[in-house]
Amino acid sequence: MNPRHFKWILPAVLIVVLFFGCGRRPGEKLYYDALAQWDDGNLVRARTLLEKSIRRRTGSTENADAYNRLGLLLWEMGELKDAVPAFNESLRIDSDQYPVLCNLGVALSATQDFTGAERAFREAALLEPDNPQPLAFAGVVYAQNGKWQDAARNLSKALRRTPNDPQLQTAMALAELQTRGPEAAIQRLRTVTRQKPDYAPALFNLGSICRYQARNPAEAKVWFERYLKQSSGIDAFSAFARTQLQALQEPATAPKLSYTPPKTRDRKTAQTYFGQAVTLHRAGKTAEAIQQYIRAVEADDSYERAFYNLGLAYYSAGKMELAGEAFTRAVQLNPAYVEARYNLALVDHYHLGRTTQAVRELETVLSQKPDYQPAIDLLTRIRQ
Repeated sequence: MNPRHFKWILPAVLIVVLFFGCGRRPGEKLYYDALAQWDDGNLVRARTLLEKSIRRRTGSTENADAYNRLGLLLWEMGELKDAVPAFNESLRIDSDQYPVLCNLGVALSATQDFTGAERAFREAALLEPDNPQPLAFAGVVYAQNGKWQDAARNLSKALRRTPNDPQLQTAMALAELQTRGPEAAIQRLRTVTRQKPDYAPALFNLGSICRYQARNPAEAKVWFERYLKQSSGIDAFSAFARTQLQALQEPATAPKLSYTPPKTRDRKTAQTYFGQAVTLHRAGKTAEAIQQYIRAVEADDSYERAFYNLGLAYYSAGKMELAGEAFTRAVQLNPAYVEARYNLALVDHYHLGRTTQAVRELETVLSQKPDYQPAIDLLTRIRQ
């Protein structure tokens, strides 16, 4: 070849390479650039590139994967409602995608569309007939939102695929606790512990159900002791179990909040006692502080702050029933007292085994103050 021709051939080759992107299909470079930006934490830039890539590849089956990734990216960005259409578009291109159906189910449940979530999980279950996870996901979603009949139905179907799964059996027991009563739940959990004696969630839930639903303190003590042998000992569940064991050693009759209501309310005197109580409380003199808080409410039994602080003092002293009563009185006096209601939920869940009541109180708190982070965090922990 005449060397002079290279000056024409080389520019032509470069033009072709630039135009077609080194052999890549339209939008492919944008797609991989988007993934790189995502890996680097540049979520907004990643979204822009990914959406541009999808437009460049309109009509391509490769967009099924791109839309799924877009849905996951939007989820990570907290834009849940936008994630749902992305997953749906991925499934429109290719309906036989098990992971995308599961992603769609989770996204729909997060937007409170439980019927749509169940439908997505059921379609996923049809694609993998031996896999219990989709039906289990549906059951857990319903359980987290208090729809126990629906939870039991889906968990039951999941158990047909893997009947000896201790996690599923435990979840089913909690659903049965709500739909069939404590005896059914206890029977199922006992079966789990026979098959897997060291399965801590079953041991813990047996202790809680025997203690509070079945009213069988002797059996509750056995299960809590077995649970503590298996647990790390440093988590909130272990603390709860130890508290329950301590309570089971105490007299069966729970103490009652006792004070003498005034004939005539005197807020000024009550505030004097309250100030003295706060000083004692801050100094770590809890017993003396409790006495002064009681004097404050005996001077004015409409003094909600005094009842709230009395609850905090009882909590510090480890007297959870009395703390719960004091917080309850504060809430009765002022239903919008979110701190008192939150602390009541805290005592109910971690120390008195009244998780259903705790959830109800937390939901009320969030209806009054949607951004109250302690309530958001506690409700998340309970549902997990």
